[in-house]
Amino acid sequence: MLRNFSIGNVTVDPPVVLAPMAGFTDSPFRLLVKEFAAGLVYTEMISSMGIFYKDYKTLELIKFRREEKPISVQIFGNNPDKLAYASSLLEEKGFDVIDINMGCPARKIVNSGAGSALVKELKLVGKIVRAVRSTVKIPVTVKLRKGFLRGENLLFELSHIIESEGADAIIVHGITMEDSFKSDMEDWESIRQLKETVRIPVIGNGGVMEESDVKNMFETTGVDGVMVGRACIGKPWFIKSAVQFIDTGNPLSLSLREKLNIIIRLIEMEVEEKGERVGIKEIRKFIYSFTYRMRGATVLRNKVNTIDNKDELIGLLKAFFEVKEAV
Repeated sequence: MLRNFSIGNVTVDPPVVLAPMAGFTDSPFRLLVKEFAAGLVYTEMISSMGIFYKDYKTLELIKFRREEKPISVQIFGNNPDKLAYASSLLEEKGFDVIDINMGCPARKIVNSGAGSALVKELKLVGKIVRAVRSTVKIPVTVKLRKGFLRGENLLFELSHIIESEGADAIIVHGITMEDSFKSDMEDWESIRQLKETVRIPVIGNGGVMEESDVKNMFETTGVDGVMVGRACIGKPWFIKSAVQFIDTGNPLSLSLREKLNIIIRLIEMEVEEKGERVGIKEIRKFIYSFTYRMRGATVLRNKVNTIDNKDELIGLLKAFFEVKEAV
């Protein structure tokens, strides 16, 4: 089941990849997940207009380390020329793949005519893919949803356009914009049908929260790869665990001490990358996910929100986990 595949000249091995997630998939987190077997990692969603106007915050988001490779940069916008310009610059920066976002359901993005709003504009979809494909030499992919309004399925028309304009792969979330992230509306059958429609690789996305979900998506849809997002936030080792589950039937089992060491490593990388003040602020949302459903986690998180010193934060976490080990 776990056969590697290629997006253009980029080999994805294993065929399980880290999704782009705004506010989460920064360089330290990508590197950490990469160490746990991700076949490909993605940046946070990058504004093509921010690249065009050389916005400082946008340029900060495109920093990456060589150890993260292969790495895909996801861009958004609705202007073909600006998207092509941004793609050219990002290719020069050393990214391996350009991914065009046509799936984000965030109101601000949709109202700007970007993200999942694009699935309504079939001609514009073609122009965008054509503009980017003709500008860069590295592989180009498109991430999209199956439609805009509840009940729609535009994947047949969209995939035909995307493939004919030269995209190297499609990442598909089998849900509409209107359904946002409602797990009960995930439609893997639409992903299976898309896979049977196109010749280029298809990566399935959505509804993956457990290791068994990765296996089920491969079996149910026949996709070349599976993209994992939220499941990795509290478990950066999730992809390695899913691969092991598929191979052996048993997910990865980590002790509390091992999990603590992973949290500490991420803290140290965030602080090294962004400085102590910003790094500690960034790590708080990860600690929330790391300790989700653990007894005493609410009290811990309240304390974490008052700390801006790395050593103090690590000491607090060590004390918290030592109590857990003793129980």
